[in-house]
Amino acid sequence: MTPVSTRDLKVGMFVAELDRPWLETPFLLQGFLIEEQSQIEHLQALCQTVQIDRGKSVGDFFTARVHEKDAPLAGLPRPEKRDPPDFVRIARAVRRGGTGRRSRMPSVRSRDELSLLEEELLYSAPVIEDVQTSLRALTASVQADTALDLSEVSKNVAEVAEGVARNPEAMLWLARLKSTDEYSYDHALDVSVHLMVFARFLGLPREQVEALGVAGLVQDLGKTQLPREILAKPGPLTPEELRQARYHVVNSLRIVASKPGLHPDTLEIIGRHHERIDGSGYPLRLKGPDIGLLPELAGLMDTYCAMIRERSYRRPLSSQQAIAELIRLRGDKFRDTLVDQFVQCMGLYPIGTLVELNSGEVAVVLQQNQIRRLQPKVMVLLAPDKSVERYPRTLDLMLEPVGPTGEPYRILGALPDDAYGIDPAEFYLA
Repeated sequence: MTPVSTRDLKVGMFVAELDRPWLETPFLLQGFLIEEQSQIEHLQALCQTVQIDRGKSVGDFFTARVHEKDAPLAGLPRPEKRDPPDFVRIARAVRRGGTGRRSRMPSVRSRDELSLLEEELLYSAPVIEDVQTSLRALTASVQADTALDLSEVSKNVAEVAEGVARNPEAMLWLARLKSTDEYSYDHALDVSVHLMVFARFLGLPREQVEALGVAGLVQDLGKTQLPREILAKPGPLTPEELRQARYHVVNSLRIVASKPGLHPDTLEIIGRHHERIDGSGYPLRLKGPDIGLLPELAGLMDTYCAMIRERSYRRPLSSQQAIAELIRLRGDKFRDTLVDQFVQCMGLYPIGTLVELNSGEVAVVLQQNQIRRLQPKVMVLLAPDKSVERYPRTLDLMLEPVGPTGEPYRILGALPDDAYGIDPAEFYLA
């Protein structure tokens, strides 16, 4: 650690300690990277000096810490023992449900018009929990045939939409981290969040973003009335079973029709999200523009999210594999322009993708870089010799372009989810 006067702080320094208790400051995280001048101004107003960790700083302020006895076989420096990155600590807390609701909404940085990923995870995790609670309550009401009120769902979705506006990828991470291993609930949350993220990317009005979010949560409520043997069947459905399964659209419409808290667009989205532009969908076999933009978006996200979750009859696809499958359906089941826009929205390396770096290290993509899409923020899981990094570190490939070999960092390519026998979830869910 290096003591530094707050008058001498620069963007790129990592602040590890203050000269006063953290709880007396507006900073949520105990340790953070200075990314903009406003953070320096806040520190100067609160503190005389701070401790800088040059091992976590970036650019000109980074100093690698080398312990010769820990040097790996390849002769590259290995970082000293340290606490897990903020992302890992926060992800584990989110998974356990131990974050609590935060009183201060994350600020949006002027540099990229996004909130800080870790701050958004902390703040919005309870919001996602509220969505899950209201979804379970809706399902229970349907099964008990009691009065249904969608106003609470709409209120919660509006909060999620605010989080999507601040940091869409944080909300995608929360959908992953808050998974329950119950397909119907996880799929509904996946579809709702992905729909709002994509709608924001397309620049749709706020009311349509929220209408899509609500539709994503409730469009499959009709499946609660299907026999369990159809929902959990590991093999192909018979013609009669398929007819029953497809009737869930009509059931969903009947359940939510005329209920308070429903946006006018929502019924159309629910009723048409299984239609396809070639006329092969159901229940009305609509074609092309007759389907409508919002229902087609819902169908696209329903298809994508179904592919990335495990089902009784198949293993989940990786995000990249699912996108490749959508590209195969491009111009056939979905409009080519929508598929192309979705690929742009998710990026070449979607969050959660395992990638191999030219240093030989293996990392998981944490966040896209909106300026340089091939240089995302990643967390290193495996060392160059493919041994597990006990203390994984995060890298912003745009801010830290030089790797341990002295060459600029770059991604060689994506890897399958089980590459080298690792599970990324073990690092941030344990």
